[in-house]
Amino acid sequence: MRDKSNPLALPEAAFRKRFRLSKSAFNYVLAVLKFEGHLSTAVAPMIQLGATLSLLASGGYQHLVGNDFLIGICQSTICKIIKNVISEMETKLCPQFIKFVPDNLSECTKSFVEKYKIPGVTGCIDGTHFGLQKPTVNEHMFFNSKGYHSLNSMIICYHEYRILAIDYKYGGAAHDSFVWKHSAQRKFLEEQFNQNYFKNV
Repeated sequence: MRDKSNPLALPEAAFRKRFRLSKSAFNYVLAVLKFEGHLSTAVAPMIQLGATLSLLASGGYQHLVGNDFLIGICQSTICKIIKNVISEMETKLCPQFIKFVPDNLSECTKSFVEKYKIPGVTGCIDGTHFGLQKPTVNEHMFFNSKGYHSLNSMIICYHEYRILAIDYKYGGAAHDSFVWKHSAQRKFLEEQFNQNYFKNV
């Protein structure tokens, strides 16, 4: 049944709703990623990518994704697949698209002045919590103020909503200001400011 599954058979609107990507974007990611190891032959690459995107898009549980009529994989296999696919995405896709460089900061500043009348804005930053199961080591470092365990991830984006940087090194107990203070991006911007890079921005 799984071998005959074809997520791309879904209508475009249903496909986008389920996987949060267009079919062309899905095929692009599929072509960039390399599926290695025993799972590459046991489970078709299309199903591996579909299972991973379905979980990321829904924020649901692995066993629910595995029982999906398009996926049909047991929870333990889903766990291995998601770990492998996300690792491949991080090494092969993220460096292509997530780059923190001050190449178009003046364009971002101009956009904020025109739309919101706020001068000197070179980007937007916020922290978001990604929930975790209770860790067995240093559990207190992951327990956030909202009452659950998480990673406090800092995300910086451009005026066009393009992500420029992600920092997910710290547990949920860390405050947003702590994550920012210890980030490589803050250090980079501080150095650029001290070198008068932003004098015309």
